[in-house]
Amino acid sequence: MTAPATWAVITSFHPDARLVASFRALQSQVASVVVVDDGSPESYAAALDEVEAEGAHVIRLAENGGIGAALNSGIRHALDHGADAVVTFDQDSVVSHGFVAALLAAADAARARGHRVGPVVPEHFSEVRQVRREDADGTLEARHAIQSGMLLSTAFLGEVGLMREDLFIDLVDTEFEMRSAAAGFLTVAAPGLRLEHSLGHRYARLLFGRPVRLPGIPPVVTLSTPFRYYYRVRNRLVVNRTLWRGHFGWIARDTLLEAVHYANAWMLARPRRALWRVYRAAIRDARRGRMGRMPADVQAVAATISWAAPPAE
Repeated sequence: MTAPATWAVITSFHPDARLVASFRALQSQVASVVVVDDGSPESYAAALDEVEAEGAHVIRLAENGGIGAALNSGIRHALDHGADAVVTFDQDSVVSHGFVAALLAAADAARARGHRVGPVVPEHFSEVRQVRREDADGTLEARHAIQSGMLLSTAFLGEVGLMREDLFIDLVDTEFEMRSAAAGFLTVAAPGLRLEHSLGHRYARLLFGRPVRLPGIPPVVTLSTPFRYYYRVRNRLVVNRTLWRGHFGWIARDTLLEAVHYANAWMLARPRRALWRVYRAAIRDARRGRMGRMPADVQAVAATISWAAPPAE
């Protein structure tokens, strides 16, 4: 069943057949689908042309402006055309039947219980459970929610605003969730709902060349593409500086966990000095307030980095 006035927004970059599959899985679940391509070369036009021919509203951005800018372009387009809610997705997110209806039902249930509902997300994002706690009334409160599969009402967006575009890519959803919580909104998880998605490349966790097998420590580590560590470090510092007053415990915990991850990535990087240069550039730019796309010279350094660990089976 199609949800009246609920639109889907899919962001794409270098799209392929996965975008077509994502669009087709959503088309019958929402009123309309907006696909925003974030500055892909013309050689990637085939997938965009295909979904446009099948009814998608396709927005082709002239330049790669980052996930925040792409999401905001699609959300504005949907709202301008009468949407009363939007659900955001990445191009490789393929939803199950009834996915959007389950998000809407979770939102309605939480409102009926008196909650001020902000983002609504699936309980599970790939292998990650996005639930912080279950309230006494049965509402699942989410934390560290990923933007793909996130339902946002027009009324909520009118109070909190859109995504922060100058972060470019990483922590865009984190900053948005913190800003939402600061405004008094609850991030709600739809019980039992799952969105399958890739969370990055998984590598065996090694110590002195041997697999780590210790209680409480996963035998694998999930690493981003090396250039992403510029954005992860820079944006973590910027978000901390901007929002720490209202979320000190939240930020302190996340910063500690991420610092451990950054150290782990540095140990696995080859050459290590290249990743250290990326970290230093990120810290420098956070201090100077240099936002947006990473500098070209730093991107060139990041392109030399590989991970010295075998892929996890």
